Amino acid sequence: MSLGYYFLLPVLFSFLTPYFKKMGVITLRGSSILLNLVLFLQALKYATLDLPQIAEFSIAPPLGIAFIVDNYSVVFLLLFTFISLLMSFYLLWYFANQKSQNESRFYIFFNMLTAGTIGLILSCDIFNVYIFFEIVGISSYALSAFKKDKLALEAGIKYLIVGSIASLFIVFAIMIIYLQLGTVNLGQIAQRFHQMDPRIAALSALMLFIGFGTKAELFPMNFWVPDIYQGSTSQVAALFSSMVSKAYLFVFFHLFYLLKLDTRYSSFIMIVAGVTFLVAEFTALNQKDIKRLFAYSTLGQLGLLFLAFSSGSAGVISGAIFYLVSHSLGKTAIFLSLGILIDRFKETSISIMGRFKSPFLAFVLIVSFLSILGIPPFSGFVGKILILKGFAVIHEYKTVAFILFVSIIEAIYFFRLIFAVTSTKATKESLSIAPINYLVLGILVFLIVLFGVYPSILTHFSDLAARSLLHPQNYINFALGVGL
Repeated sequence: MSLGYYFLLPVLFSFLTPYFKKMGVITLRGSSILLNLVLFLQALKYATLDLPQIAEFSIAPPLGIAFIVDNYSVVFLLLFTFISLLMSFYLLWYFANQKSQNESRFYIFFNMLTAGTIGLILSCDIFNVYIFFEIVGISSYALSAFKKDKLALEAGIKYLIVGSIASLFIVFAIMIIYLQLGTVNLGQIAQRFHQMDPRIAALSALMLFIGFGTKAELFPMNFWVPDIYQGSTSQVAALFSSMVSKAYLFVFFHLFYLLKLDTRYSSFIMIVAGVTFLVAEFTALNQKDIKRLFAYSTLGQLGLLFLAFSSGSAGVISGAIFYLVSHSLGKTAIFLSLGILIDRFKETSISIMGRFKSPFLAFVLIVSFLSILGIPPFSGFVGKILILKGFAVIHEYKTVAFILFVSIIEAIYFFRLIFAVTSTKATKESLSIAPINYLVLGILVFLIVLFGVYPSILTHFSDLAARSLLHPQNYINFALGVGL
């Protein structure tokens, strides 16, 4: 299947959604599962091929539109299609339980979100990156306001305002680059970027940093994030944490190393990332709303990922990619579990973590907490150890100490949650879990344990991805159409 179908099929599904709805909810829900199953299976196929691979439309690059998958983007392609597939299964329970009148609208924007995140990681044209940026943004605005209550509408409006401002910075940066270089092809931009006037190049880099840094939730441009998570449904929060923020992180560092900005700005990015990590984890300690707590938790872990990705070390970045996958699996499991709890107790207070009785759900939450915290034998432990080991190898001992210090702060609220989940209060209410949720949550926990016990399954891909990110010449050749 051509890479272009990763965008075309979800868009086609979105346009056909009203017709699927008329044929019945079984057709609507089943077709979404089928769509995402096809996308995931094709992603598995690409993971077995020699990469990069390119799909061109009518005219070969650099003049035509093209999509490229390399060893860096294929990890994200697998992750996003897998999360979308699991979410499609989870929605079977969610909409059967909610009886929502807006089900077809949700599926439209959910699959458009999938199309947009995949387009962000595959496009080799900076203007098309902006187009997919807008597709993800519009879909996110709509999904964050899906519930249509006060908090949801406030979240949607805030997301719209912040997203629009971020878009302005990005489109102005693209305009400057095009006027200076006469191209939007990423391969040509990579070749010519340092031929620009240094002041203009710095201005365009700053605008890209503000635009993508805002959407990737870097401090101090992440003030809006907790409100979005609090107002959104848990299912939407899972998508934001596991897919949307990771797609923006992908683009940020794809451009960072492609344009060789690391030679000038890596120290600055590491400082910003470290502040994000520290401030978010401290702020999470005092949260009373469970979704706000995990919003700040996500911000903190994104800070850690930015810190690792900006290091310029293949070992550190390989560990960061490993941890990124583990974090997405863990946060998806957490937010989907929260969806079950919030649906039962009709509130988002942190106290709901100590009010339910379900050995299975408690196990899912505890495994996810420990993995994200970096406790063996779970996958998050491997990711964090690889990051720490990588920093130690390049003699960044202060950074190692800093990560360990902030991780202790992180451990305080995670163990507080674990104690609440494992408490033996007689007032706890029994909770039944739908079979489909056993399947979805069971798969997530299985992978968290599997990658922790057999990390070589994932380190093979993360090592290749790190080298591809740091040494993008092969990608540039494909973007230029050399040797096609």
